Amino acid sequence: MTVSVEPQVHLSQFPVIQALTQHLERARSQHLTGSLNFDTLHLPRMRLFFVAGRLVWAGGGLHRFRRWRRLIKQFCPQAVAQIPSLSPSPDTPYWEYEVLGKLVDAGHVSRENARDVILTNLTEVLFDIAQASKLIERFSRTETRFLAVDHAITFVPLNEVVIHLEAQWRTWCSAHLAHYSPNLAPAIAQYDLMRQQVQVATFEKLTQLLKGEYSLRELAVLMGQDLDRVSQSMIAYEQQGLIELRATPDLQTKQTVTAPATPSPAIIAEPAAMAKIFCVDDSPTLCQQMGAVLKEAGYAYTSIQDPVKALQMVIEEKPDFIFIDLVMPVVSGYELCSQIRRMDAFKETPIIIFSGNALDNLRAKMAGADDTLTKPIEPKLLLATVEAWLTSEQPVRKSFRLARR
Repeated sequence: MTVSVEPQVHLSQFPVIQALTQHLERARSQHLTGSLNFDTLHLPRMRLFFVAGRLVWAGGGLHRFRRWRRLIKQFCPQAVAQIPSLSPSPDTPYWEYEVLGKLVDAGHVSRENARDVILTNLTEVLFDIAQASKLIERFSRTETRFLAVDHAITFVPLNEVVIHLEAQWRTWCSAHLAHYSPNLAPAIAQYDLMRQQVQVATFEKLTQLLKGEYSLRELAVLMGQDLDRVSQSMIAYEQQGLIELRATPDLQTKQTVTAPATPSPAIIAEPAAMAKIFCVDDSPTLCQQMGAVLKEAGYAYTSIQDPVKALQMVIEEKPDFIFIDLVMPVVSGYELCSQIRRMDAFKETPIIIFSGNALDNLRAKMAGADDTLTKPIEPKLLLATVEAWLTSEQPVRKSFRLARR
């Protein structure tokens, strides 16, 4: 197979796309055979695989096997029945690529369809890397002769991948979806209100689809609509409180493709296991940033910018964890915290107050808060704080809080 020289990749106007493109260009110019690796705090490692500097595959990430099953069913459904007899060990990070190569060699999948799978897979993983860019802790590269040049299924020019990535990212941001992961799964939260909002036929369809089992990407395929259009509709419902967005686990390897259309309950996260986190802050930007981090980590998240209405919402939502901003109009964070603590239902609920001054810590404790966090909030510190308090037993939290007052 002749390796042609690729044209220069033009850098995007989006900084995160620029940074990714530079990594890709460097791997190309150095003729890398191996992988570029991206590690974040709470996502599985994401890998971009190269052969002699040519991009051939992407793996890992939050929904590695869900993505594989969806793409095979989408582009080459006729090959699904052939996969069990061709599958090597799923322990290798490029297992899906090996299976796809065998399907092509056996004539079960055309190279054109295989290329569609590869290009879409590359674009989606790069999209997830771009969206998680602020959470990336470590970037590395692994050199390994896992594939010879003449054994590659196809080579996708970097320009083509970057163009697809930039188009998707631009559309996603233009639709005001930048803080929402397409891997989140909508679930109806208010059935009665939803029934009042939509027609009977639409409601019946939504009750079948919106159970927290299908991600936004999976819903788009099932509904035959553009991802951004489906996501905008779901986010609109979410902002009205009609649905909630849940994190779903990946499929078990034995069910990557052969699983039924409706995922088995055994591999779907139970809603009751998700901690509810509530944030009261008059900054929409901070609320959105927190939501992006916490939802991606698998928590149910609700925010409100009006402190006057916050107490009633806390009573209705019954959150497991509460963040409160210190300085807000009409009602201060101290006052709101004290009001919440007076109710028996929230005596042991962890409450953290956002403060711009470390000296506010003592007064926050006197108001009933467990601790304070100083703005700006680092994502790793945010997640570590939530995990530390939620994994503590209630009596421990109680004695800890009393000892520090």
